[in-house]
Amino acid sequence: MESLIPLAVVALLVSTLSGSGCGGTAADARYPGRPAGCPVKSFPGDPGVPVDPLGDVAVDCVAAGSACSRSVLDAVCARGGDVAWGLGDNALSAVHVTAHAGHTKRVTQGPTERGCPVQVFADAPPMRTENIGPVVAVCSQDDSKEVCLRELEDQTCQLGGDVVWQVEGPTPDGNKQRMRGRAAHTK
Repeated sequence: MESLIPLAVVALLVSTLSGSGCGGTAADARYPGRPAGCPVKSFPGDPGVPVDPLGDVAVDCVAAGSACSRSVLDAVCARGGDVAWGLGDNALSAVHVTAHAGHTKRVTQGPTERGCPVQVFADAPPMRTENIGPVVAVCSQDDSKEVCLRELEDQTCQLGGDVVWQVEGPTPDGNKQRMRGRAAHTK
């Protein structure tokens, strides 16, 4: 009987690991998979926010025990999601837990043309925004700060943003200069 215990432990670990991965990889190229432990908003019924659905996830919670709910959220993370809903549809004693995975809808509607209007802030913007990501402008040494800033704004436009904040530079970088910031879109 003792020789079966290690096999049972291995079976439980395999069940846990395969269960936490159920739901697969990111279902939508806009939302790449996120690491386990990522923040996820969870709702027992319908999501309380507009979402882009990413499909269902399922976790076998036999081995996960008290970590079952986190395993479900980790499966949502693996899909690229930040929202889980429909959790209240599972029985309290369920060993196979399912949820709907999604990502909060993005405010931006995609890239815009260079030259679009962009608000610039040295610090955090004073209004609600959705962060898009970092932007970097590489400019000639002879370019003025205004020319380099316009390039940074154009990079923001191409990401679908209308705000660039935490702007730094331009700073010398070899025979060029760089300006950095964070692209965002107003909500």
